[in-house]
Amino acid sequence: FRVINMCAGGRARSSWSDGRQTFAVRCLTQGNLQRSDTPLGAQARGLCSGAREIWASDEVAGVMNSGGARQMHYPIAPLLHRCNGIPSLGPRRARLICIFAEAPKRFLLKAKRLVANDEFKMRSTSYWLETARIRSFPALNRDISVDVLVIGGGITGISTAYLLKQSGLTVALIERTRLTTIDTGHTTAHLTYVTDTRLHTLAKNLGVDHAGAAWDAGAATLDEIEALVQAEKIDCEFTRLPAYLHVPLDRAKSGETAKLKEDADLAQKMGFDAAYLNSIPHFGVPGIRFANQAKFHPRKYLGGLIETVPGNGSHVFEKTAAREFDAEKRRVKANGHWISFDRVVIATNNPLVGFANMTSATLFQTKLALYSSYVFGARVPRGALPMAMFFDTKEPYDYMRIDQHGDFDYVIFGGEDHKTGQVEAEENCFDNLLLRLRRILPDAEIENRWSGQVIETNDLLPFIGENADRQFIATGFCGNGISFGTVSAMMARDWATGRKNPWADLFSPDRKILRGGMWDYLRENKDYPYYLIKGRLARPEADSVRELKRNAGMIVKSKHGKVAAYRDADGEVHKRSAVCPHMCCIVRWNDAEKTWDCPCHGSRFKATGEAMAGPAESPLPPL
Repeated sequence: FRVINMCAGGRARSSWSDGRQTFAVRCLTQGNLQRSDTPLGAQARGLCSGAREIWASDEVAGVMNSGGARQMHYPIAPLLHRCNGIPSLGPRRARLICIFAEAPKRFLLKAKRLVANDEFKMRSTSYWLETARIRSFPALNRDISVDVLVIGGGITGISTAYLLKQSGLTVALIERTRLTTIDTGHTTAHLTYVTDTRLHTLAKNLGVDHAGAAWDAGAATLDEIEALVQAEKIDCEFTRLPAYLHVPLDRAKSGETAKLKEDADLAQKMGFDAAYLNSIPHFGVPGIRFANQAKFHPRKYLGGLIETVPGNGSHVFEKTAAREFDAEKRRVKANGHWISFDRVVIATNNPLVGFANMTSATLFQTKLALYSSYVFGARVPRGALPMAMFFDTKEPYDYMRIDQHGDFDYVIFGGEDHKTGQVEAEENCFDNLLLRLRRILPDAEIENRWSGQVIETNDLLPFIGENADRQFIATGFCGNGISFGTVSAMMARDWATGRKNPWADLFSPDRKILRGGMWDYLRENKDYPYYLIKGRLARPEADSVRELKRNAGMIVKSKHGKVAAYRDADGEVHKRSAVCPHMCCIVRWNDAEKTWDCPCHGSRFKATGEAMAGPAESPLPPL
């Protein structure tokens, strides 16, 4: 089987006429459609011997699973190979998309989505959750008493529980779902002291000393994790490697190059191993090499740490949510039982109110902005990229890391960040990201996709420390969750044991807005009144649930007001109020992740209404 695939960097194309229309067969190697002006007619038909062609409504798709078709140009070939022997496939499982030549734009989005979904052998789940298991722990079923309660079972909570236990304290860690399945389970696990915010910007807004201290904290994190891996003999693929901050691959403006040189010089003066390069490996564009960064498998690492926590008065509980805080007796009710303690660490990505004053907690929330980020995981040929981490200087930026697995490499590629709930079609974010991945790695075989949530702060630094009497919080990691989550654990240990910590003042939740932060504070908080009013005035998307398709959600008109209605795969309709319980904005349906997202402050809810991510702590109200 020969498809013309020697043109335009490997893009394959061919077409034929069936007497009615001219159809173009697209490999989508680089995610875009190449129109073909030369019909190949019988030649193309002959190549599809034995293939089944399925046409459905306005979605014209052909499934070609014959032996000849499986020889098509990569990356379609291995995916076709998987469907060998399947006698019939529906259009949603199409491996080869036949697009009407007369209206290619109309079908472009559908064609790309057939490539970028789980029907196309892409697993819509995090690579970390899929490739490592953590043993289950029981739910709380009795009253207990410990020195420190830790709420949250991600990188911050598990690391904190481990360090507290090693310091001789008794600890109880509680997680409302399963350990490491929420934010930590959807990370890209970059271990680096290089912050999302450029070093020259940090130095300008915070001062050189504060900027250097923030990077010092990240560097200490790498050493701490490496030491714990060695001490506990955890097989988590921990590896030191370089990271490259580079200009975008599609442009190299002199201004961007000058700023990179400025960052490299500043990092060197601060004592970090950084060097400006005119041409970084593989990509050949200007950038900075930061030596001695690291990567690991976060779930394998945390699985090793958590095994050491239970016993000798310490506990780990799953499916145990903190429901009621009793400040007078210093205890929390969960699953109908009380946990008494001397101190509490709130290690949820967006902190619970806990013992804090409700007014101060609400004001504190205005300092946080929640963003969604999107990720693909893909197989690539061994050696396709050097073992390193890469991030460019776009806003929002793309980021990538590479791992070795057997006879292939696995690349994790992310980007397309936006404020949660504020795009019309989240699926487009996956589409756009896939286009860029295809340009970089046309041979990539997509296996996973997922999205995660990061929290930005108004002055670019996390909030870590005591925010109420004997209550410690950690949030606002600004895209460096693995690094700052571990920093938080180190600071929580020092706080609980009475030690002085060098970063306590820098990251204090009570700190004043540092220089440059006030504008960001005002810019981020203008969203609330805008989306509050917009959501209230907008017309419902449907007048009746009869318009709902399966596995989809819509805002529906009702006598109860606006209703968040979801029809599941079995046809059952689930209805909740569309009003976010946090500050009364109207939620929106996220079709890519099948969630309800609030555009005002980033709360997320399951399709059936249960709270997934804060600041909302309760579900969408029942009708």
